Order: sequence, then C-alpha cells, then structure tokens
Amino acid sequence: MAVDIAQIQQVLENAQQADAFKADVKRALRKVSSLVSNLQQAVEEAETLLSADYVPAIRERKARAPREISEADADAPYGRKKDGTPKGKPGRTKQ
Repeated sequence: MAVDIAQIQQVLENAQQADAFKADVKRALRKVSSLVSNLQQAVEEAETLLSADYVPAIRERKARAPREISEADADAPYGRKKDGTPKGKPGRTKQ
C-alpha cells in the first residue's frame, strides 16, 4: 500500500474547512436562536397588551426640582445675568 501525501494533505485541509464551517454554522444558529426567543417574547408582550383584561399600570410622576432663580440685569440686553453671561433658554441649542 502506497501512502499518497497529497491525498492526506487534502483530507486534512477538508477537515479544517469543515471545522471552520461547522463553527460558523453554530455561531449563526446561536444568533438565530436568540432572535427567535426575542421575537417570541415580543409576541407574548403584544398578546398581553391586546388582551381584553389588560389594565396598564399607573405610574406616579416625580416632583420636579425647583428651578434655580438667578438675578438678571435689567439694563443688560436680552436678559443677560449680572455677570454678563446669557440666561439659559430652554429649547434653544448653544452655538
């Protein structure tokens, strides 16, 4: 029986490729399994929300913290503070 080195090398390369493919398939299967479980959980939550006896939980609002009152210089244009910095205006972005 003659041993052909090229055939042995080919068999080893095929085995390595099969192991790599198997690892890729396992990784993809784990991702799919995770996505399916997340989807199942979302469907269960949707069924709960759409059921006839569902009552949403009532949450209490937290009391707002009182605003800090700063003194504005009446003579300064556009309501600047006494130190010359502009007053903060909600909803406006700083540029």
